[in-house]
Amino acid sequence: MSYGKLNIWLRFEDCSLIDSCWRTDLVIKTCSGKYLVDMFPSIITDLQKKYPDLDISENKNYYGSNRIKIQPKRGGLLKPHLELDVPPGCYVVWTRICYTGNEETNKVIVAVSCGHEACVNLLLNSTETCARELLHPAIALAKELDLPEKEIKIAADLLTRLAKIEPEHLKKDIKNRIAELSEHKAGRPEMKFHLQGLNLLKK
Repeated sequence: MSYGKLNIWLRFEDCSLIDSCWRTDLVIKTCSGKYLVDMFPSIITDLQKKYPDLDISENKNYYGSNRIKIQPKRGGLLKPHLELDVPPGCYVVWTRICYTGNEETNKVIVAVSCGHEACVNLLLNSTETCARELLHPAIALAKELDLPEKEIKIAADLLTRLAKIEPEHLKKDIKNRIAELSEHKAGRPEMKFHLQGLNLLKK
């Protein structure tokens, strides 16, 4: 079988390369959910040969996913680039970055063809960005689970402060989101929890 090359670059959300990582836990899955390292365990030995200065091993069931642990053998920092030979196919790729902030990168879909190269850039958002993106869906889910309003308000306040959202900006955002959802809520019962969460934030 002819393999393809998968190039992986690790970047901060401003697109700069991550030069402060001392370990990464890489996940490569097929779009059907199978882990590449389970289907082709030789990928570990191939990586070990390609990068003899790195400690590379299988990290089973880390946060429920089968990862490839990669770190320098003698301490120090990782380079923000890896190249892997993979069977042709479509993959979902992400990794955990060990440094001094947020850890999980975004997930990227990539198609790799026989004898060709493909490149992915794994973006590591700031903790503030993660908190901002989590705020509204988390509050909606909390309402759906019928969690106590007092607890939801505490969680919302924490996420708002972590996201560094100014109160006036949050009020404007809530007003806009309620208007958007109100236009389409007819016949869409799943939207009621989102609206309830937004109204709770408004109080």
